[in-house]
Amino acid sequence: MTNAEAARAFEEIADLMEIKGEEPFRVNSYRRVARTLEDLAVELTDVAARGELASLPGVGKASAEKLDELLRTGRIALRDELTREVPATVLELLRVPGLGPKKAALLWRERGVTSLAELKSCIESGRLADLRGFGKKSIDQIRQGISFIESSAGRARLGWAWSVAERVADELRRIPGVARVEQAGSLRRGCETVGDLDLLCIADDGAAVVDAFTKITGVEAVLAHGPTKGSIRLTPEAGKSIQVDLRVVPADSFGAAWQYFTGSKQHNVRLRERAVKRGWTLNEYGLTEGERVLASRSEQEIYAALGLPWIPPELREDRGELDLTEVPPDLLSLDMIRGDLHMHTTASDGRASIAEMAQAALQRGYQYIAITDHSQSSAVAGGLKPDRLLQHIADVRRVARDFPKLTLLAGAEVDILSDRLDYPDELLAQLDWVVASIHFGMGHDIEANTRRALLAIQSPYVNVLAHPTGRLINKREAMPLDIDAVSRAAARTGTALEINASAYRLDLRDVHARLARDNGATICIDTDAHAVEQLDQMRFGVLTARRAWLRRDDVLNTRPIEAIRAFVTARRPRA
Repeated sequence: MTNAEAARAFEEIADLMEIKGEEPFRVNSYRRVARTLEDLAVELTDVAARGELASLPGVGKASAEKLDELLRTGRIALRDELTREVPATVLELLRVPGLGPKKAALLWRERGVTSLAELKSCIESGRLADLRGFGKKSIDQIRQGISFIESSAGRARLGWAWSVAERVADELRRIPGVARVEQAGSLRRGCETVGDLDLLCIADDGAAVVDAFTKITGVEAVLAHGPTKGSIRLTPEAGKSIQVDLRVVPADSFGAAWQYFTGSKQHNVRLRERAVKRGWTLNEYGLTEGERVLASRSEQEIYAALGLPWIPPELREDRGELDLTEVPPDLLSLDMIRGDLHMHTTASDGRASIAEMAQAALQRGYQYIAITDHSQSSAVAGGLKPDRLLQHIADVRRVARDFPKLTLLAGAEVDILSDRLDYPDELLAQLDWVVASIHFGMGHDIEANTRRALLAIQSPYVNVLAHPTGRLINKREAMPLDIDAVSRAAARTGTALEINASAYRLDLRDVHARLARDNGATICIDTDAHAVEQLDQMRFGVLTARRAWLRRDDVLNTRPIEAIRAFVTARRPRA
């Protein structure tokens, strides 16, 4: 039972309760447990084994008993009881954007709709036309939402969503009268996936801007069109759609709106509670005391009025940020990164030469890089046999002479096999930098997976454990791994753990990176680039690190090359 599966079970209980019409406080208690499980950095099974389920935030005695029941039996009697009253398939309806539990309950009770297929049939037959709360506009949006579900997983990877948002923002900035355009929502917070895109702008003529927005390149459908708000379904490329919402707000209240629409929901609730205790009101228009506006123009004003430092967007997840008296000045930022220690070339499955990757790194202001092509067992990736690896090491060192302002480390990404590394120690000893990773045989046995990771960490030649859980966002689940044990071993041996900045991976994820840091492990942020342009994905790794509250000294590749070399030699056997 994974943490995600347990969280999903509690979220479903909350949804079923809300559809049934239970009291909000009961519903929200299960949602709080679900969120705790989603954010849990350690394995739930380990917490249970220590008898500490009831000590988790938001988990009381009753919830702990249900968690224990779920872990022991794979079921929760309460969920089974609820599904005898509310068909479990009704939960499918909640996948439709904008269709919440209350509307799902109405569809079920009034029209007998219990699945997406039945909802689609109900729309096509016209049976929703006279149902209260389901006007023509609402029905059209539901129809489009079903179509979207059928053609999309519903949540977009951060990297893809980022590129779409930048393109839309650039188009908006070219509209006459637009003074400012900014991202908001989960994208601004650096979440690994986003459901839709939120953009805010300041403009002279809101209606004209919204009108132009609804006609930008790639618009598939206009969902809303008003004087200050527009919403579109955008299809930037075949088969891939995303909803984009634009709000035009006055300059005087831009800060309040930007803070409000950035979220997260939990962070905003805590802020509003803070305002209410002072007798104030906080919303997207400003922080007010009666009719008097206390703050609204900038986010900094809002936070300062509430007695807080400005909280960076990546930290706004209600994970302790409102207890800060100041934000660490050395919270990681992209300009602190001095090099990239995991990338591939045409020697294995990359698309650029050693020299091309080196030149691209120089253009990005880097001081060093590690060329880490695949080892021999990754045959599908053109992994290097020992003789080819030796030649490749020589090639890297030859090319390095042409780049006096950049240090090139000759490395390899070495597969972790079931009982050994893919190269013998005498070959690993000839490399400047060794990345170890699991690419195949990722089973569901947490002990076996953890044993393989520890095997690599215990090698004096391995410098970083790459993409530790092996996940591919929206494609492949993370393999079960005892991050607590792995990070403690990494701290003990002087091995770095990677935040792989590829938008397909972002692995370690934020909560795991924070746990690893807390356990004393060093983090290394790498792009795993297979092409020159992929070096720019470093920004996504940094966003993930910021969400983990990482600071400059927590991250290996913020350090100068001398420190990198010392990190390697510290654990290698002396000749």
